[in-house]
Amino acid sequence: MRNLAIALMLVTLACIPRTALAWSASGHHAIARITWKQLDDKQRLQVTKILRAHPHYDIYLAANPPKGLPASEWAFLRAATWSDWVRGPKAEGLSATDANAIQSKYNKGVWHYIDLPYIHPNDAGKFDEAKIRKEMLEPEFDSKGEPRHVLAALKQSMKLLLAEDTSDHDKAVRICWLFHLVGDLHQPLHAVGLMATKETFAPGFAPPGGDQGGNLIIVKAKPGDARTINLHAYWDGLLFRGEGNFTAVEGMVAKMLKDPQYQREQLPELKATEFLAWAEESLELCKTVVYKGDDGGFLKAAGKSGGMGGQNAADVPALPAGYQKRADEVAARRMVLAGYRLSDQLNIVFKN
Repeated sequence: MRNLAIALMLVTLACIPRTALAWSASGHHAIARITWKQLDDKQRLQVTKILRAHPHYDIYLAANPPKGLPASEWAFLRAATWSDWVRGPKAEGLSATDANAIQSKYNKGVWHYIDLPYIHPNDAGKFDEAKIRKEMLEPEFDSKGEPRHVLAALKQSMKLLLAEDTSDHDKAVRICWLFHLVGDLHQPLHAVGLMATKETFAPGFAPPGGDQGGNLIIVKAKPGDARTINLHAYWDGLLFRGEGNFTAVEGMVAKMLKDPQYQREQLPELKATEFLAWAEESLELCKTVVYKGDDGGFLKAAGKSGGMGGQNAADVPALPAGYQKRADEVAARRMVLAGYRLSDQLNIVFKN
């Protein structure tokens, strides 16, 4: 009965549209703040001009800035989270009817991720990895011309930002997508779907979505925790526990940018400029860190219960010793890389 209950729970979760965010709002704000500090005054004015044409500039982007922070700088940070806000928009004076209209028009769930396949080591050869990968990547666009994944959405957004005939409204919307999706792609679990048989991970993570970027794996941050969390959400919240305020974001960014290991010349990954290469980096981190920990032990333990641990928190595996420290290190590096890379994309836009 217990295995049946777990199986039913996983089937139910697999049928729910994927809604997980990438990084917390503070994480996205940190990436945007790093980018802001890479731009010169002229470039900042260019971004500000674009964002002022945004349909939600007043009700969201520039609303309620922290004390002492200019509205233009706050709007720059909030541009990085607008794509999550439209999932269920809330704002002072915004009616339910208008909120539903915003969600219907602007929310694009599949733009936030791609499920590049990672075959569980125990199941090597049991899935056609090349075929799954090809199906994930191609075609880039659906029959209506809409992007099917984050890579296509980024490519399309850059194309529209560079086009002379793109309206001010569309440029403002697309620059927000650019901000957000560069950040998304650097959260490792936004680029992977773990594939496993039911013998390895009861009742199995089948193609094409696999474990949906860790959304179907439940863990505890440390032994003895009463609280459980899915692996994807755990990674979203790294560095910022809960939702930090602007002071926390500014402090974290200052710390990162002063750290010698995060200077541009110390980041060889910056040589890779293709969006697919950034996804491949995230996939490799999933293989070596996210799903592995120190020895892969927690993944093996999670597999015994289908990742869900039943209804009892005591059954849910805890992340191994040292996992939190390594995860925070990876998150910091990925956020810095995302900030630098976003500024590089903006440089391309401004040169045109």
